[in-house]
Order: sequence, then C-alpha cells, then structure tokens
Amino acid sequence: MLTALPDTLYMRLKYFLLMLSVNVSQAFACVASENIDLYFARNSTQLPNSEILRLAHWVADQKVSYQEHNPDEETELSGHADNSEHNPDATARTRMLLGKQLLVNMGFVKAPIKTSSRVYNTADVENGRRIEISFEPQCPNKCCNGATSATRPADASIQR
Repeated sequence: MLTALPDTLYMRLKYFLLMLSVNVSQAFACVASENIDLYFARNSTQLPNSEILRLAHWVADQKVSYQEHNPDEETELSGHADNSEHNPDATARTRMLLGKQLLVNMGFVKAPIKTSSRVYNTADVENGRRIEISFEPQCPNKCCNGATSATRPADASIQR
C-alpha cells in the first residue's frame, strides 16, 4: 500500500525535478559549432564542383559571422571513406588533405585545423564518402553573447 508523501517532502521532490529538467534543457539547448559535410562519388577523391561551391558559401558565411573573432578557435576536419571503396584508408586521408587545402585556399584560417581520417563500415552509415568540417567559435556565437578576447578592448580589465 502506498502512503502519501508529506507535503514538504513532495514539494522538495517537485522542486528538485523542476531544477533538474531546467538544467538538462539548458545543457542541450544550443550547439555553437558551425558544420558542413561535403560528399564524394564512390572511389573518388575529386570533390564535385557543386560541393566546392557549397563550401565556398559556407566559408563566406563564417568569415562574415565571425570576422572579429580570436584566431585561436578550433576547426576540425575529417576525411572519410567507406570500407567498400578501393584502398579506403588512403582515400579517406586524401579527402582530408583536399578539404584542408580547400579551406586554406579559401582563406579560412581563423583557427588551427585539426585533421583526422576514418573508414566506416558500409552497413553502419548512409554515406561514409565525405569530408566533415566543424568550426567551433568562441563567444559571441549563436549560443552566447559574451565578448571574445579579440573583440574585448585591451584595457577592459584595467580599473580607472
């Protein structure tokens, strides 16, 4: 037989659950990274012109949105292949190197570019033949309004 919880215990439990739900929703509310995936034909290390154009638009958007940002921000780039492709390890690495060269050629050098490559099992992903690029801007970004060290006045910490 269930016994009723005392009112104060019930209210404390209710408050705890409410605070927990608020904190969880805030933790998952926003992801600041800017991402793009570029896709290749099977066994190809040549990026289609339409994908290069998509990348050029993405880079232009990032340059405008984050023009005042600190160059220490992080960009991650990974080249991928699926295991059904010819020499998938080399293909993934070549795709990664192409992606990095395109970013450099387009002037997207706001941050050091961390690179990696990976081979997917064909059964595990819909299209493993791609480059993934993630730029992770510091504040301000689409998730926060704070100033970066690049946008903060040099004497902001000095008390006058």
